[in-house]
Amino acid sequence: MDTSFLETLILSESCPVCGDRVSGYHYGLLTCESCKGFFKRSVQNNKHYTCTEQQSCPMNRTQRKRCPYCRFQKCLAVGMKTEAVRADRMRGGRNRFGPLYRRDRQIKLQRADYQTNVAPYRIKMETTIWHQSPLTPHDHYPAELSLNAAMSSSAFQQCHITQASSSNANIVDCDPDHASPLGPFSSFLTPNFLDALIESEQDESQLCAKVLSSLQREQANRGKHDCLNTFSIMCKMADQTLFGLVEWARNSALFKELKVEDQMVLLQNCWSELLVLDHLYRQVTYGKEGCVYLVTGQQVIEVSTIISQAGVTLSGLVSRTQDLVAKLKALYFDRKEFVCLKYLVLFNPDVKAVLNRRQVEQTQERVNRALMEHTRQTHAGHADKFGQLLLRLPEVRSISLQVEEYLYQRHLLGTYPRRQCHQSPYHSA
Repeated sequence: MDTSFLETLILSESCPVCGDRVSGYHYGLLTCESCKGFFKRSVQNNKHYTCTEQQSCPMNRTQRKRCPYCRFQKCLAVGMKTEAVRADRMRGGRNRFGPLYRRDRQIKLQRADYQTNVAPYRIKMETTIWHQSPLTPHDHYPAELSLNAAMSSSAFQQCHITQASSSNANIVDCDPDHASPLGPFSSFLTPNFLDALIESEQDESQLCAKVLSSLQREQANRGKHDCLNTFSIMCKMADQTLFGLVEWARNSALFKELKVEDQMVLLQNCWSELLVLDHLYRQVTYGKEGCVYLVTGQQVIEVSTIISQAGVTLSGLVSRTQDLVAKLKALYFDRKEFVCLKYLVLFNPDVKAVLNRRQVEQTQERVNRALMEHTRQTHAGHADKFGQLLLRLPEVRSISLQVEEYLYQRHLLGTYPRRQCHQSPYHSA
């Protein structure tokens, strides 16, 4: 998917050195353009500054140039890395996101790396590796999805859905000896913990309206004789859904407690898993047997048709996804459990480059405990439901990696357009 929303929603932060607007990830930290240039020149020219005051000069946008000593010391204090500056003075290129479907996604699918990536939730289990067949140019959506149908009044009316009700179970608070300081959100560690998490959930009808509006604008810009094809429509839907998921994360009090660089890293790691989980819950809650329920509120695309007409890779993905939908339906998967799984996926302490790993881990443990207590109280007759839900997470991870690889291969074949790259936390300037 296009990750421009990450730049809009997450990079709209203040520079930790001077308070100016962040322009990108420079030398190990999200900073403004001015502090990036200052830090680079200071290191490359081996500058040695002195302070005429008491080495405690105020540092803000208007005063940052008054004392280079205090400015450089603050750059180091907040985490800018001298080793990231190129000694040869060559430009490192603009600090952009590589294509979202980077080649390292293929490496992730190799068996040597697979076990680490498929079970990042500290769950000890045996998993079956699904071997992906080579992609062929015939992997496509078999039936054309009409944009007019997607934006029809009946479909739009269907998007005004009443959210599935969930029981208001009381959640036992966490052991205070193991509680982490989560600032303002600490007050939420009460019997209403899950209810507080639910409050930040996006409304399905609003998401439906946003997606339809986006499709309308896209088609209006193209003209009536240049219609979007089925694959493009599906990608546009996924883009808007992903945009909504990032907004959901940004509105979460738990997520706001993290530093912006950790927010970036965590979202970059799990965007496809969140999309898969969102799709699964939509099918469990609103989907009819044998059909795929779209975010636009339509029951379209018969699963049997996709499996019979699509290529090997796509049909395999659809089949695996439907199998997982069936498992979740059998577990009576509810909204609170869906929200918990999203948080467990998002707060993954095993993600490389996470700075505050302890806070991420403690948040994940807190949500995990809330999920366990919810399933115990609301599904007493299904004692193993908690464990069964956790067992689904490696399957979600596996499917999400193959979705990324499928899209990457479509890009290589030229059937998925090259997207503009955006600023990346993975490369220094």
